[in-house]
Amino acid sequence: MRNTHRNRLLIPVLLAFAPALVAQKAPGRYIVELTTEPVSEHVARLSGRGRMQSAQASAHRARVRGEQQQARLHLEGRRARVLDSIDTVGNALFVQVPDADAAQLASLPGVKRVLPVRMMHMVLDRAVLLHRVADAWNQIGSDRAGAGVKIAIIDSGIDVSHPGFQDSSLTVPDSFPRVNFNSDLANTNNKIIVARSYVSLLTNRDPDLSARDHVGHGTALAMIAAGVRNAGPLATITGVAPKAFLGNYKVFGTPGFNDSASDDAILKAIDDAVADGMDIISLSLGDDLAPRLSDDLDVQAVERAFKAGVLVVAAAGNNGPDLNTIGSPATAPSAIAVGATSNDRTFAASVEVAGLSSFVAVAGDGPVPAAPVTASIADVAALDGSGLACSPLPAGSLTSRIALILRGTCTFEIKLNNAQRAGAMAALIYAAQDSPKPIPMAVGLAALPAEMIGYEAGVAIKESLARQSPVAATVRFTPGAVATIPNRLTDFSAAGPNVDAGIKPDLMAVGGDIYVATQTLNPNGDMYDPSGYILVDGTSFSTPLVAGAAALIKSARPGLSAAQYRSLLINSAAAVQTLSGQTPGVQQAGAGLLDVQAALQSTVTAYPASLSFGAGGGDARTSRVVTITNAGANTETFVISAVPRSEGPVPTVPAGTIELAAGASLDLPVTWSGSGLAAGAYEGYLTITGTSSGTQARLPYWYAATTFTPANVTVLDAITAARRGSVQRNAILLRITDSAGVVLADAQPGVTVVSGGGLVRGMTSYDGEVPGLFGIDLQLGPAAGTNVFRIQAGGATAEVAITAR
Repeated sequence: MRNTHRNRLLIPVLLAFAPALVAQKAPGRYIVELTTEPVSEHVARLSGRGRMQSAQASAHRARVRGEQQQARLHLEGRRARVLDSIDTVGNALFVQVPDADAAQLASLPGVKRVLPVRMMHMVLDRAVLLHRVADAWNQIGSDRAGAGVKIAIIDSGIDVSHPGFQDSSLTVPDSFPRVNFNSDLANTNNKIIVARSYVSLLTNRDPDLSARDHVGHGTALAMIAAGVRNAGPLATITGVAPKAFLGNYKVFGTPGFNDSASDDAILKAIDDAVADGMDIISLSLGDDLAPRLSDDLDVQAVERAFKAGVLVVAAAGNNGPDLNTIGSPATAPSAIAVGATSNDRTFAASVEVAGLSSFVAVAGDGPVPAAPVTASIADVAALDGSGLACSPLPAGSLTSRIALILRGTCTFEIKLNNAQRAGAMAALIYAAQDSPKPIPMAVGLAALPAEMIGYEAGVAIKESLARQSPVAATVRFTPGAVATIPNRLTDFSAAGPNVDAGIKPDLMAVGGDIYVATQTLNPNGDMYDPSGYILVDGTSFSTPLVAGAAALIKSARPGLSAAQYRSLLINSAAAVQTLSGQTPGVQQAGAGLLDVQAALQSTVTAYPASLSFGAGGGDARTSRVVTITNAGANTETFVISAVPRSEGPVPTVPAGTIELAAGASLDLPVTWSGSGLAAGAYEGYLTITGTSSGTQARLPYWYAATTFTPANVTVLDAITAARRGSVQRNAILLRITDSAGVVLADAQPGVTVVSGGGLVRGMTSYDGEVPGLFGIDLQLGPAAGTNVFRIQAGGATAEVAITAR
């Protein structure tokens, strides 16, 4: 997922028409929502849960389509061209109309509101071990994992020719394959049973309207969720549910033509996926500027899909680690919003140091030897006092050594040339403390082989040299497996609270250093690799892992409701840690780390799966009701207790134990109260433990006491470069939150110029569109260079650097 400006506003004096103020929208494109309830809502209201092919559904669909036909006639009379429609998870027409004429459409008969089309962006090797998928396979058999379950991948398409999607043992279900164009039958097989493309709805004319993947993103997601065992150059990989079917719903087009997806295309894809009978929908796309739930058609589509029995898994977003950064449609209460954790290894260049572990390294762009370089390490600081190697070093002082050099002050080329003249065989540049991660090095004409390692790795090597000398090392330039610390929150994973003050993300899964399948069709695609495999990061890739787990659980435990499957996945989660090894808050990690084996064995489900008691003052008393169901085969007694993560009040229940027969449910009141509370988050877990089975469900709980004191300035989007002297409207989009992440819409940030000679031209509140959102208008300085602007609210600050060209 990437940052994108949102384009939704509901003006109080004209609720039916919503012009965009700050968002990226599709010019002349609108969604006309009609008043009659869509099919999924109608069926759910009458029967709780129902098939979209039932007689009930068919009769209501005919009514909706009849009304849509009347609306078409009215729209065409107002110079609007109808492009498509949905009737299952929404009742709407997608139209093309001059922007100046859009407002008048709201007054037509049967129209509920008119919304502009917004644009969205894209947000298994070892991961199956970390989430105990292999244990689940051992219990049910990998040849049954996901059997019969259908997973919809709404993304950039799926490469049907990839070895990860070949399984001749599968039998295509009745009424499949399904396509929008007969030519896309070629993009289906025994495993990929749907190949629908919505590229014709995108804003630009696309050279390929087929369901083929030109990016690689969708192929990767499909592989993680349900790919079969196949071998790439670096590793053998397998999807979580290799026996599940896949549906390819393509909403991203050809790179350079349609890099973003319009939400009318996404809505149409969700609509078709539900109507097609997909069991699970995987959404690794979204928008960091999430509106209120009532204003978000995509969220409403997800909620209706869930009511229809379809489990929806969505990427939380990559705009973390700040609080209140969950993107839409992961903001949908019923979606499983997935955050990202680290893998237990990556594939990279590396350096192995005697007495220490292997360290991840990034090779420079200079000459790379075919074989590893093995020699003793020499710390350049012992020669020049600074360790920078920016000045000539004594002749022969590094003969047959690997030079350890600190990054900074001079160019990489100067450092490497000085080390080579002193006799070095290779160089290790280690990152500086204020920028501790290794980066690719541009070494110019330097010929000395070199890699960069992180600051902590460099310090560890220096400390080892101080204890003993010599210290031998092997520098490997060819990528290979390097161990890393697993199950830690990544530094990009988005955090809650949600726009409705709910708990998000719901669940964490590996989203770092995942080796996956990709497309080999288009070299211009972001994830193209001629090998058909690539290493990736992001909550995009955590999401299909959970979708695959859902398919595995659904196939092994048929007959449960979508809410029960959701609870099994979320409430069986294991503990997770931050990068520094601390226990994260529930608004950072939800219930914790996906544990498929625990979900397979759990005997209890809960609805809702988390308990937000909201945000308010220091005195509060509030209650929620949790429906607890015995999902086991025998009568069981469950013990209920609160495990606080922070000091302060904890939830209380009428009874600490309950007994439930197999399949029986109980509505349990849960009360949280406190007085004189200091500002901050009060959180922990409500645990439900089976005394016979030993299985446990953990429900995160949270309450925020706020004094409306700014604690965080979160930059949600900002331009990175523009023409010098130019005025940039909404150059910075930000929000102010308190220490618990609660939006402070009334806080007035100040903006000052730090350097570069720019000017602050104005600030606008867009809270009516996106909670707490401010837009800053800037003018860049008259000279080329870096412009730095500081935003401050109370004691909280943030700086944004923009390059004037």
